[in-house]
Amino acid sequence: MSALIINSGRCSHGRCFFCGYGRIRGAPPSVENVNECFSRFFSQLTEDEVKVFGSGSFFDEKQIPEASRRTFISECRRLNVKRITLESRPQFITKEVLSEFSGFDLSVAMGLESSDDVLLKKLQKGYTRAEFQAAAKVVHEAHFKVRAYLLVNLPFVSDIAASLDASVEYALAHSDSVVLINLLPHVSAPLLKMWLSGEWNFLSKEEFRKVTSKWASNPRVSLDEETFKFNPSFPDDIKESLKGVGEWYLTHPHFEVWQDYLIRWYVPPKDRILLFLPCANRKPYSHSITHQNIIRALEGVGRGRFHEVMLSNAGVIPREFEDRYPFESYDWDERNETPAIKKRYIEVTAQRIRDYLRAHKTHYVKVVCFLKYDSESYMALKSTCQDLGITLTNLLKRETYEKIKDAPRPLQEPRALDDLGEGLRWCLQNST
Repeated sequence: MSALIINSGRCSHGRCFFCGYGRIRGAPPSVENVNECFSRFFSQLTEDEVKVFGSGSFFDEKQIPEASRRTFISECRRLNVKRITLESRPQFITKEVLSEFSGFDLSVAMGLESSDDVLLKKLQKGYTRAEFQAAAKVVHEAHFKVRAYLLVNLPFVSDIAASLDASVEYALAHSDSVVLINLLPHVSAPLLKMWLSGEWNFLSKEEFRKVTSKWASNPRVSLDEETFKFNPSFPDDIKESLKGVGEWYLTHPHFEVWQDYLIRWYVPPKDRILLFLPCANRKPYSHSITHQNIIRALEGVGRGRFHEVMLSNAGVIPREFEDRYPFESYDWDERNETPAIKKRYIEVTAQRIRDYLRAHKTHYVKVVCFLKYDSESYMALKSTCQDLGITLTNLLKRETYEKIKDAPRPLQEPRALDDLGEGLRWCLQNST
């Protein structure tokens, strides 16, 4: 099966509560632009099955001009394509358009989402289940197939399993196949704000599998636990200034959203040495002198063997996300810490580290750090590893730190960096 993802115009509805795709405007859907996209796709086609995804409706001529649709069909015939799957909202499905696909094994996919009309209205879906059913009838009368999309874990639902079961039973009665899609928060969708405010949360992959387990063995039902590559993205209008010290700047909702994601969704690289590192005033961290020195030391021994994870008031931060909001936007000035804030910092950081290690420790072959011994981050990390029975090695030797701890920036001292280089080599020699 070959899939074509085409960005042509905007969904005619574009108001679904959960959908960010429908709000993407895309390139102007001229015949020339669309045909060029088709041409690139068909020039590389080697299979006899084609699926087209376009964040809207293939049969909407404001998205796919009629001439382009016919070019698509002509190319499918020329290349002996047998099976085609296209997406559409019900109002664009007519027997006249369907007749153009005579001879193909055509499936028309529609986003039913739920069989509950009250819920569909809250979701601003723009059509009812009766309209879905009528469109499905048109498809079947043309001797083609209907594929229904259902969203799992919709907002405004108190009993996820019961709601899902009712929707699947309805969809199976009017469709040839059903796809259960794990609902994930899209940028620009109103659902995103429900997530950030704590009114709704996505399901982890394990939670999704559990909720859908009743239907997993049904040959007409497919499971889609990750329909797009997902990590927290924040539209500009909800980003905040996070410069300060205190509880709000330690457990801010935007930090908490990321920490939840890192525990329940993120998958770290496998078989690496986990290297915990300090944060830095300059953002992203890799632009700071401290981190540039660390990176040079890593590159000298084989950086790819390590997974760099920073510890800060913003939480546990894998290097690959250091340039993402809010990690590139906060500023915690240690000079403004009080004993009570330091204590709270250690408590919160220890819990975040504990959650991260419990979720991901099997991905790593060793856990080490390069941290100041008297830093709150090190204290939190050390106590957590002791509690979990994990051996932790600080690549900064204690005797070295005692000699340099009064320096303005101890981790930039040559003796500290010598320890780091020696420690990294030791890690590689003693890791299997």
